[in-house]
Amino acid sequence: MRKLLLSLFAVLALTLTGTAQTKIIRDFKPAADSLKARMERRSTVKVPVRITKVMDRSGVLDFYFSNELSEYPWHEGDYDWFVEEFKKLFPSSYSHYTLGDIYSERRLLKEFQMPIVTSDGRPRVNGFRVKDQRSKTIPLVADVDAPTFERGLSGRHIALWQSHGRYYNESHERWLWQRAPLHGTMEDLYTQSFVIPFLIPMLENAGAVVLTPRERDTQVYEVVCDNDPAFPGFRPRNVRSIGNYMEKGSWADAGIGFADKSEVYSGNDNPFTMGTARSAPVQTSGGAQISWTPDFLERGEYAVYISYKTLSNSTSCASYTVHHAGGVSRFSVNQTMGGSTWIYLGTFTFEKGRSGYVELDNGVPEGHSFKENTVVTADAVRFGGGMGKYDAGGGISGLPAYEEGALYNLQWSGFDRSLFDWDTEYQREYGCRAIWVNQMCGGSRVNRNSRGRGIPFDLSLAFHSNAGIKPDRGFYGTLAIVQSERNDKTTLPNDESRLTSRMMADLIQSQIVEDIRAKWEPWWTRMSIYERSYHEAGAPVVPAMILESLSHQNLADMACGLNPAFRFDLSRAVYKGILKYLSYRYGCNYTVQPLPVENFSATLSGDKVILSWDAVNDPLEPTAKPKEFILYTREGDGAFDNGTVLEHVHKSGTKCTAEVPIKKGKLMSFRIVAMNEGGKSFPSEVLCAGIPGGENKRTVLVVNNFTRVSPPAWVDLPNYGGFMYALDGGVGWGDDITFAGEVYQFEKGIPWESDDNPGSGGCFTDNEGGILHGNTFDFAAVHGRALLDAGYSVCSTSAAALERVDTTGIWALDIICGKQLTTPVGRYRHHRDRFEVFPEYLRNAVRAWQAHGTHVLISGAYIGTDVWDKVFQVGKKPETTREEISDMFGYAWITNFADRSGQVRPFGRGPAMPETRYNKEYVSGVYRVENADGIGPAREGAVSVMRYRGTDISAAVAYDSGTFRTLSFGFPLETIVSEGGLSPILQSSLDYFEGFVKSE
Repeated sequence: MRKLLLSLFAVLALTLTGTAQTKIIRDFKPAADSLKARMERRSTVKVPVRITKVMDRSGVLDFYFSNELSEYPWHEGDYDWFVEEFKKLFPSSYSHYTLGDIYSERRLLKEFQMPIVTSDGRPRVNGFRVKDQRSKTIPLVADVDAPTFERGLSGRHIALWQSHGRYYNESHERWLWQRAPLHGTMEDLYTQSFVIPFLIPMLENAGAVVLTPRERDTQVYEVVCDNDPAFPGFRPRNVRSIGNYMEKGSWADAGIGFADKSEVYSGNDNPFTMGTARSAPVQTSGGAQISWTPDFLERGEYAVYISYKTLSNSTSCASYTVHHAGGVSRFSVNQTMGGSTWIYLGTFTFEKGRSGYVELDNGVPEGHSFKENTVVTADAVRFGGGMGKYDAGGGISGLPAYEEGALYNLQWSGFDRSLFDWDTEYQREYGCRAIWVNQMCGGSRVNRNSRGRGIPFDLSLAFHSNAGIKPDRGFYGTLAIVQSERNDKTTLPNDESRLTSRMMADLIQSQIVEDIRAKWEPWWTRMSIYERSYHEAGAPVVPAMILESLSHQNLADMACGLNPAFRFDLSRAVYKGILKYLSYRYGCNYTVQPLPVENFSATLSGDKVILSWDAVNDPLEPTAKPKEFILYTREGDGAFDNGTVLEHVHKSGTKCTAEVPIKKGKLMSFRIVAMNEGGKSFPSEVLCAGIPGGENKRTVLVVNNFTRVSPPAWVDLPNYGGFMYALDGGVGWGDDITFAGEVYQFEKGIPWESDDNPGSGGCFTDNEGGILHGNTFDFAAVHGRALLDAGYSVCSTSAAALERVDTTGIWALDIICGKQLTTPVGRYRHHRDRFEVFPEYLRNAVRAWQAHGTHVLISGAYIGTDVWDKVFQVGKKPETTREEISDMFGYAWITNFADRSGQVRPFGRGPAMPETRYNKEYVSGVYRVENADGIGPAREGAVSVMRYRGTDISAAVAYDSGTFRTLSFGFPLETIVSEGGLSPILQSSLDYFEGFVKSE
């Protein structure tokens, strides 16, 4: 009893009285304020710093700060620095006290100190190191013919999702977006523009297996092939179709499995409990096969998902083969995990009809060994993402599945809705994602005490864009959210500290901020690292975080964030942060995958094509050096093959060259991918070459000068701002899946009333469900096919490589300018503007070619505007440049608003041109031309040859200089949607060049 009283007395002695607490907190407030200012300067993060409690341990003062103190990015050395600064700020009346421990809430502040992000390829020492189990883990899915990236992410399993999605709101009795439509998009769509085209491919290019609870395939058509009969009746195009299932050899019933029994699902319907699965014993020689053959309504790219049943004796190496338009791809699937749901194999091009299929056999894939008494199981296979198919009470959404929330995709994927036991559909939708993580990894080494599908997730990342609004026209920036303690537990089920999530969040946020400041905006804002109880951050039983990448609500952020090149760089920063986190966590070296190659050309040399390109080193990542190169080839209108590592590449500095054979009569297309020990780069632009099978007229060099990807035009004034899609809608990187509708509310300061009346930045949603086509980087082949069909040999080059292409044998240039337009890098233009139509190197090269008598055809929406005027807030070109362009091509600019009809008719005394129509629609087979250029004759020998039907303004100019001829079109030829495409105009242009007689 005496000991107990003494202990209580000691504890009470440590706690100052309420009056004393108030006084000491007040006395130290100036110190706290000064610490806040110094921390802001050191970290660039702004958070409150407030002392909440002080403990006196016999002259040693322990300080308790509010939770916000932990939300600074605490890195190596920061804690010691903070202690020293705090000591300096002690009031003189407390000089006899010693500074003790510092807490944020009830956690020691020093616990939050994390390693800094580095770029040397080596793991940083940290207190969260755990044993790496990668060597003992057989991946869920492995491409048998692909390389393994040990210094990348091979063997890693990542759970990832793109924020919200369309959901059914019971009170409104309608399907709604979870976030308001702003700046032409909404978060439900916008985050997909990072995750689907950029982040997931980067992770997979590094070898990772990526799983997502939301549908990842934007293909609206879907075909399901299964051993069980599906629901009967007529199926319109917006309803998934039925493919063929066929068995050979000895297969047996494996119990409950998938069956597509209903066109529309509702309630707790679970298609993975409505049918049966099949099984066969694994044999070294195989002998039993199953094939799933879809009947595609149209050619396109389709994701391939397989399903099977996991049994106690399932094989770890089921052998799947996908037969697609580009060839054959082989996969080994670890069926000891991931059963009774859809498992993604890859996305492939399939031709219309029944030529493609998936095959499974009971043999052992190459590189794997036979295990006795194991079985392979089989169930349904589906192709394409399809349309939404869940009725939550008011009918289906009518939108593609990838636009819906995770809740509805998970039901289609075999997850019982009773797992998501919340009161409203909104709560079930945001709550289901973390539950999905725990279900998928249940039973694995990371979550042994729970039942599930056994996939050992290394981490979970929720990608959002709802950081907030900045009223002063500044950036809101990047925020990270973690939960280092949940339900009074500071460890994960595998006994790993939950602070490992903090390390992941810090590294990813640090990487984003460093990269964006270096490449885009030096003043990009770093927000705090929230320690908050958010379900997606705290509920997963693996290291987890929510990334608020930027603010889709904030105009300054979106001036960057609607730029696809910015999205590429931010996504690359997230990929690098994940790579480095896993390196630090497991103590393994890493290599960052290379950047895409540049300055690509494909020129003819007899019956061969000389491919030339520049390898690109990443100035931010010394390890990202390309070591090898993969060549992907396409024949005619087919699909690209699976690629071949080039064995004979001649290197001179960064310049690389290789020779490949060519087939006469076929247009051959090429793209290059760089590779190193950490993974593969994104592909180069696509170039082409071809030699006619019959008489070879002459050789035309196609010049790809359309490299632009950019946001829409915008205005940002003190009281007025927004994105002006009608002026210039920007250019997507491939397909743009984010666009909801044009902005209608440009006045700033209009408050949010509801998602139907969202205030400043509000936009229409009439395009929801539509995909906008952007820059495919594949327009050289569009022109090349027409040229080859006309009997001309074709080769091609990027505009940046034109100066180093030999002029010998080239009769004419076909310069593709598309929607190339000088565009600022970022909002405040701290870097050189990009995408000028006529940069100096191009002007020099074209003049040199014209000096040899080479004819030039050029087309593009801004070939006049970018020289004589501007769209974005960039400087005008000098008068000398305008004169130079008129001398080279014979035209001068009239207006950028020359036409609204999209129709062009022949006119004048020059070459006879056909009537044609170019694309002005949002959803069509090619990118949209908002405004085409009016251009007129500016030199003797120049005549107008076409006019826009809606205005009669000149649309095209022919120019005979006496030594060469040019034809210039104020609209992009590849956007022609008339019957015959661009072939009639190209043929007329070539005939004009053929009739040239050089002046004496």
